[in-house]
Amino acid sequence: SGIQRRLDFTSSSTIDLSQVTTELTTNYISPLHFTTAFLPHLQTFSKTSKKPTSLIFTTSGLALVPILRCPNYCASKAAMHHLILCLREQMKSTDGDVRVIEILPPAVQTELHDSKHQPDLKDGGNFGMPLDEFTEEAWKGLCEGQTDVAVGMAKMSYEGWEKERQ
Repeated sequence: SGIQRRLDFTSSSTIDLSQVTTELTTNYISPLHFTTAFLPHLQTFSKTSKKPTSLIFTTSGLALVPILRCPNYCASKAAMHHLILCLREQMKSTDGDVRVIEILPPAVQTELHDSKHQPDLKDGGNFGMPLDEFTEEAWKGLCEGQTDVAVGMAKMSYEGWEKERQ
């Protein structure tokens, strides 16, 4: 669901703008293209079958509270979060029943933090919530019909102010 790279402006000569562009394209532009292309099919199916459909996006708790290490990642996930809020409201005014769901994970033990992808992190694959715990909690939220599925530590930020702000 994304690419996360270190971006340090105190050492701006180390910033690879092509990597920044790839990260932004992967985390924001690609889901935007996917939504634009696929949404008409979901709307048509929902109308003709009288069955609801869903778009489910994975952003990040970092969409709500950024960290210094990876500002481009945080910004791209915040952009997705706000796009999702607008898309969800727009879908309420259409004839089709297309639900827009956002999963907001904390750091999860995946390859996102592996040294292969983030050489400055040592033993990054063990950083965060175990994948099985994340999956179980996210699945529970989806089964309960939540449209915002904040998981683990991300739930603190979401429950703390984001839910009320929305």
